[in-house]
Amino acid sequence: MFTVKGIFCSVNAKIVTSCIIGTLTWFALTGCRPKPQDGKDLTNPKTSESHQSTPLFEGWENPSAVFVFSGDESGYLEPCGCSERQSGGFARRADLIRQIEDERGWPVTAFDVGGILDLDRITYPQSKIKFMRMLDGFNRMGYQGLALGREELLLGPAGIFEAHTQLSSDAEFDVPFMASNVTFYGTKDLGTPINSRVVEVGDKKIGVIAIVGDTTRKKLDETGVTRDENELKIDPVDETLRAALDELKAQEPNLIILLSHSELDESVSIAERFPEIPIIVSAGGAEDPRLEPTMVGETMVVEVGRKGKNVAVVALMDDGKLQHEIVELDMDRFELDPRMTDLMRNYQNDLEAAYDQLVSDDLAVSHSRSSTFVGAESCKECHKGAYEVWNKSRHSHALESLVEGREGYGDAWVSRINDPECLTCHTTGWDQQAALRFKSGFASLEKTPHLAGNQCENCHGPASEHVEIEKSILAGASLTPELTLERNESMQELRISLAQAKKSVCIKCHDHDNSPNFNFEAYWPKVNHSGLRN
Repeated sequence: MFTVKGIFCSVNAKIVTSCIIGTLTWFALTGCRPKPQDGKDLTNPKTSESHQSTPLFEGWENPSAVFVFSGDESGYLEPCGCSERQSGGFARRADLIRQIEDERGWPVTAFDVGGILDLDRITYPQSKIKFMRMLDGFNRMGYQGLALGREELLLGPAGIFEAHTQLSSDAEFDVPFMASNVTFYGTKDLGTPINSRVVEVGDKKIGVIAIVGDTTRKKLDETGVTRDENELKIDPVDETLRAALDELKAQEPNLIILLSHSELDESVSIAERFPEIPIIVSAGGAEDPRLEPTMVGETMVVEVGRKGKNVAVVALMDDGKLQHEIVELDMDRFELDPRMTDLMRNYQNDLEAAYDQLVSDDLAVSHSRSSTFVGAESCKECHKGAYEVWNKSRHSHALESLVEGREGYGDAWVSRINDPECLTCHTTGWDQQAALRFKSGFASLEKTPHLAGNQCENCHGPASEHVEIEKSILAGASLTPELTLERNESMQELRISLAQAKKSVCIKCHDHDNSPNFNFEAYWPKVNHSGLRN
């Protein structure tokens, strides 16, 4: 499941049969990931033999302090169920931290460099719900700071301050927003964001600063969110970082860490200008980070990657030296932490409570065609053969898979039946990449039961006009030149070639995140319904 972009996804496979002509491909829609073979449970790292991961932290001898760094999650609270190795997600990250703390007995803390939401979905109500649950997850894992990044600041000062007010009322919550060069409403006295903090990890005092880089500020300037400095002001890095460093040094920390929400090149440049910072953790890198840090003199510039697939782990050794390792959060070495299963359950409950708003007509988008979605049963009468191909495929049971989940998860599976980022490819009538419902698309089993599952119109488009024309002909309407022209135009509008299907249709759900090994030529024969009518 993902994260639907990530948040979340869970299966993302797109329908393939159809009203008129066929296209698409088929992927196991009961979780989209391959079925277990030879009795192996692919969700259990103890039994998977698909990949042998290297042991963790070889040669590390009793570190004085260990730091887990993450960032640029882009809304991936969990990986999609289709990804080959299930890399990423809070549940496996939490297990990594548990292993470090409980099994190895090393003192550990964690920080995030920001960018935890999907940039393209910042304004969605679901993103705000997810934001709060991701913060809850950070707190449960023992994080001690979130640097404000581009995505967080696009929520606006009001959104950040509201979250701060709500969370700070919980005495057990300790994940402050951090940004030394960001000011809300003209004052630094609001309690958020904080410039820096000193935390104790084992017997070490660790000073942590966060900045929003100039490269990030320029991108925010383009959106207009920084147009009023009385609401949101982002100062140049050098103007505030020196003061924040001097403040931290006065507290005599054993180590200073900078969380830099910047492009990687800017973080390297900061390392050159501020050589007294031993560790700079940077956003803005590649999806899969380089395995070795960039060394600028004695400064270690650390990448964290994107989508939460990897984390960077840095250890302060007794001799003062630093050790670094990029850890892929794969299914071989990490299990699903039950605390994060509980978090996911709470998140899905939040979505259920807000469901009417999430699928409301106010958020729905218009389709490029004037037709509306009518459902596969309306195609059945004229396209019996194509309908049977679809009805026997897992696409027809796509919605059920959100309830039943993937094999091997048992009680750890949480229903995604109310999650728009999953419904987008498990029902009919949504913009799959945007995760927004078309105005006539699936809303709920109560309101639109005829659009459950991944049906014909997800590939061919809404077909109401074509269906009405065919019904009128069956009822005896004369095939006048005008009606014949309308009929031909409606049929042409719904027709999809194999080349179109391969290039731009199937990948709306079978994208890299959800179907990393998708091969059109291999899967098309399993759902081929081209030309089938009776």
